[in-house]
Amino acid sequence: MKKTTLPVGMHDKLFKRAVSMYRLERDISDLLINQQFTRIETPTLEHAEVFGDELNNTHYHLFDKSGDLLSLRPDITSQVGRVIASTQVTTPIKFSYSGKVFNYNEEMRGLINEHTQAGVEIVGFPADKALKEAVLSAKSALDVAGVKVYQFEFSHAGILQTIFEELQLDDRLLGDLETAIIDKNITGLNGFTKTHPSEFDRLIRELPFLFGESHEVLMKARQLANNKTILKALDDLEVMLGDIYRFLPQTTIDLAQVPSLPYYTGMMFKVFGENVPDAFVSGGRYDKLFERFGAKELTAVGWAVDLDSIYRAIHNSLEGVK
Repeated sequence: MKKTTLPVGMHDKLFKRAVSMYRLERDISDLLINQQFTRIETPTLEHAEVFGDELNNTHYHLFDKSGDLLSLRPDITSQVGRVIASTQVTTPIKFSYSGKVFNYNEEMRGLINEHTQAGVEIVGFPADKALKEAVLSAKSALDVAGVKVYQFEFSHAGILQTIFEELQLDDRLLGDLETAIIDKNITGLNGFTKTHPSEFDRLIRELPFLFGESHEVLMKARQLANNKTILKALDDLEVMLGDIYRFLPQTTIDLAQVPSLPYYTGMMFKVFGENVPDAFVSGGRYDKLFERFGAKELTAVGWAVDLDSIYRAIHNSLEGVK
């Protein structure tokens, strides 16, 4: 008997949902093209090393007939880095894209492993201009998709990266610290600063509380930080938020936001809404990605919107699901 069940984490989209997802992808893609983003399409299969120097157990891997290890793409940004490094693309340039990405989740969590994304990559432009355009284009994408309620949350990869680099922890301890930060584990962070004291102790202990209204978080963080790099990151956040205040007067900051992708190097942002626990949008600055492919460092900012999360938010809102 032939199997009629789907692999774990995969789902058919039928009827109303299929039409809605198609329209979401089309409307956001058309918006970005009209905003002068050059459309790019990348293959679903890539060599595994495009997405990292080490194998990641959340990626889908397979071998081709030659024995080369391939991956179903877990993100599209890495592919854009490969395109710029390996072709004659002239920068500065702005790309837009949409397509499927694949990430394996634990079976018992009931999460989907195939997502539809749309997004942009702004490469080679001045950082302040690129960041502002990235944030405002993400806002436009949510508006055209019909999302009524959403909240932008900002952070800066340089803050935690500076702490991690200065502490020089082995992989196990670094993993433990990252987990405690992500979980906002107050006891765990207090214990860490006792066993590994450093100039960052006060800041590390307060990370679970450095979340909320942007101005208040920045003011509190400056009282806890003495490191010049961290203070510069806080200044960058303040300047950026002031620059977009007219368009987004209410924003939040979470300084315990660990980069969701390893190539983030600067300011990061996520967008959350009602009815769905996942972020609608994840984005940030990633200047050093291109060096992985042998190219020069380039200023780069991008974001990806998860269309499945947007669909669930809109559908749940219409149906009154709490």
